[in-house]
Amino acid sequence: MSILEKLDAVKDTVPHYWPIGAFIHHNPLKGFEHLNFKEALIKAQSIFGGKVYMDPDYYIDLYNEGKVKPEQLEKNLLRSLNESNLEKYADDAKTFMLDISPLWKGLRSYEELKVHEIDEELHTYLEANSIYMNTDTWIESLTEHMTLYEIHDALFGTSEKELIEKDVIEFIARFLDKQQTTLSMSDRDLGMFNTFKLYEDIDYVIDAEGYVKEALEKLKVEDVEKYFLTHILKLHGWAGYIKYRSEDKEYFPQQEHPSTMMDYMAVRLHFELKYMQKEDINNFDKLKAYIKENTPYAILKLLREKGKLTGTYNDAMEDHQDYQKILDAYVKDEINLNSLQVQLAKKSLPELNMSLIEFSNFANLLKKEEGFIWLKSLEDTYITEHVDEFTSLHTYDEKPLSSTIFCLDVRSEVIRRKIEESGPYNTYGAGGFLGIPISFVEFDKAHALALAPAIVKPQNIVFEIPIESHEDYNTKKGVNKTTKKVLTDLKNNPYTPYIMVEAIGWMFGVKLFGKTFFPEKTNKLFNNMKPKKPKTTFTLDKLTIKEIEKYIRRLHTNIINEVLTTQSDTVLTKDELYILWEHLVFNKDLCIKISPDIINKLKHAYHITGQDYEEQKEKLAMVGFTIDEQVMYLENLLNMIGLVKDFPKFVTISGHGSVSDNNPFESALDCGACGGSISLPNARALCMIGNKQEIREKLREKGINIPTETKFLPAMHVTTTDEITFYDTDILNASELELFMKIQQDFKKASLASREERALTLPNANQQEDLFIKTMDWSEPRPEWGLAGNMGVFAGPRDSCRHMELNNRLFLHSYDASIDNANADILTRIFNGPLVVGEWINLEHYFSTVDNKVYGAGSKVYHNVVSKIGVYNGNYSDLKIGLPTQSVLEEGKAYHEPVRLLTYMEAPLDTVAKAVENSIAKEFILNEWIRPIIIDKAAKKVYSYEFGEFIVIKEL
Repeated sequence: MSILEKLDAVKDTVPHYWPIGAFIHHNPLKGFEHLNFKEALIKAQSIFGGKVYMDPDYYIDLYNEGKVKPEQLEKNLLRSLNESNLEKYADDAKTFMLDISPLWKGLRSYEELKVHEIDEELHTYLEANSIYMNTDTWIESLTEHMTLYEIHDALFGTSEKELIEKDVIEFIARFLDKQQTTLSMSDRDLGMFNTFKLYEDIDYVIDAEGYVKEALEKLKVEDVEKYFLTHILKLHGWAGYIKYRSEDKEYFPQQEHPSTMMDYMAVRLHFELKYMQKEDINNFDKLKAYIKENTPYAILKLLREKGKLTGTYNDAMEDHQDYQKILDAYVKDEINLNSLQVQLAKKSLPELNMSLIEFSNFANLLKKEEGFIWLKSLEDTYITEHVDEFTSLHTYDEKPLSSTIFCLDVRSEVIRRKIEESGPYNTYGAGGFLGIPISFVEFDKAHALALAPAIVKPQNIVFEIPIESHEDYNTKKGVNKTTKKVLTDLKNNPYTPYIMVEAIGWMFGVKLFGKTFFPEKTNKLFNNMKPKKPKTTFTLDKLTIKEIEKYIRRLHTNIINEVLTTQSDTVLTKDELYILWEHLVFNKDLCIKISPDIINKLKHAYHITGQDYEEQKEKLAMVGFTIDEQVMYLENLLNMIGLVKDFPKFVTISGHGSVSDNNPFESALDCGACGGSISLPNARALCMIGNKQEIREKLREKGINIPTETKFLPAMHVTTTDEITFYDTDILNASELELFMKIQQDFKKASLASREERALTLPNANQQEDLFIKTMDWSEPRPEWGLAGNMGVFAGPRDSCRHMELNNRLFLHSYDASIDNANADILTRIFNGPLVVGEWINLEHYFSTVDNKVYGAGSKVYHNVVSKIGVYNGNYSDLKIGLPTQSVLEEGKAYHEPVRLLTYMEAPLDTVAKAVENSIAKEFILNEWIRPIIIDKAAKKVYSYEFGEFIVIKEL
């Protein structure tokens, strides 16, 4: 294998890290999804360390609360025991898990060791089977995933790691910077490694791959793949971001400043060589020779580095006592403690008919299996309760006045329930981007937002354009831009504070103190200063070729005119500008006199060329949708949720987003299906499409008859406050508007009721008004619980779960299997979009909860935003992956309940099987990263997919 192939073989161990401005929830163990969930967690734990299940105490508390039913625990425990032919010890195993396991670590006690005799037979057995008897294996275990410089630091007390990682972070943070600093690194367009060569004065011709190969040879690395993985794990947040960039060729910062994982590896290995070359032990051959000559000392130093030596051994080492004797004493004590642990545990089970050696193996099996047993038992308890509720009989006959389509986001559950309780209304759930991926350019913005799941690349551009005058907006916007520039200069320029702080420092003071101590009043003050956006519409229809050519010609001639008048004092007529443009773009003869320097500048500095003309044509060809595309997207949405007949007077399509201040993780609270942005533009686009008469006529041909009087109206659901705002209501006539006013009032009441319910679960929110304060307060670390608590998804008719209080814990996707086709195309689309995103969200919350230090982001209190990419701790650290503690913990305890996504599908088993087979989600479905449950009402059976097969868990 080549060096590149070896790097490619291990780089997927870390998942993509999307920049925080478009935070994408992700499974931190994405690279392990080709393995079964249980097997993958064992492997991941061996690589990343940390926990993969909650501690036994956590599950035992849930058991005592009744959240884990005894029969589920006993069933799963028995299955595990059956595999080892130990089923007759089921009662003893249960006692062990409930009573002994929580105390297991505490049974290794030096104090107890003084008063208990150690069983010699057990001691001999444990010693013979311990890692300590093979020093080579022991050393290999102690140095697993350690770089040369880390081992050197451990053995010789140096601090190379701190110096190396600091230099690596400083370079990559500056190279990858997305204009957070005004003092940007030069020559970044050369690419990461070529820029690095200038940065470190590497003055010979070599590419990154060649440089890495040289470095590995100098370091005498034997297992290159393993060493690549070791280096990737050192800063796997930064590695994940570079991996994401390098694999997304359309990501503009990557186009502008290219980087690859090989570049990153070259940077890391360069600094390792740079700092290690001055040391005597500066490669692995020398290291092996040293360890071989000083084995007891080396093992003791590595044990100390791992925090495994007590004061007694440390003191003996400081006194330079015989290292072999110290190590022998350590090994003896470790075996004695392990023996004592087994003996004390066995003493708690006096009736258990096992020898101490048998019990030792029995206990080890239970400790290995208990995390998965507890997890599955908790999940099975919920599954049993939910299935009973989903399959109970409920009917709703009242014809609704309006139907509202919400995102399937768990945060829609309470507001949907309250709306349905407030009047003749029903609701539907769909993926937040509503099945219409768009590249959206907001009014007065120069960049496009990809409003679609991260795995989908929008092929259609939509511009928001004003349909009324907006002079007041332009005036206020101009003032705000000036203020923002002054504040930015003050922040980034090291000299301006001395001369400008007295002049404009009050601006900082008002916001800093006001938003902390008087957030409501301060927010109102600054809202009044904000420009009010004019009424807008969207460019939904395709441009004709003539329109495209006209727009590009106008753009080019405006640029030409600006350059001529400002840089050469040349004024041309409209016809002359056109002649010059044709010369530049089509290479036609030029019959007017223009400076060659200006011609050259227009071509090379301003890109007025034939190539640019063709590129702009391609871009503008992406604007809008064909009529057939518009029909397809609306038809797909209506079919997907089952709204194909009996249309009400109003169909509301609601986007959603979160509102909070001073929150780097704000995009994590917006719509995950829209790449961490709000989904209102998708809703507005579909409503505009749905209100077109020609679209309805074409849908009628496809069997979907939308009455003329039905109006599609977009809305926006703010998840922090549950406020719902309606848009584009100017399409309603007077009588329709009067009727719609009643709906708005009912929705306001529903919002109030939803806030009152949610305020009970949110810290420091005693009443519903407090939820508004949380959106404005700069010091608020938790504006809402967001997606914390998510535990499942239901795909089926709303009537099957409308009666259930699900407390914002399930994603709810409407689905009617009776209108799906034989190929299960509708359910496949649900799997490919919402289910994939749901799994990412669920598992990011899972792992951020079970071990926030390894898989999460730590506390927001210590975060600094770096390079507009993400956050790190203090002045430098790895990019923090996952979620902050404030998103999943409350007072240091788990608020989020980590379970896999319990995926309920109300459909025939054959339909589900077909959708799984067709879906990109097939791998993680069959490998049980989610828990598939099929409610097949036609067959009168409920199935669960477990251990590689469908089993019937309930007869209907």
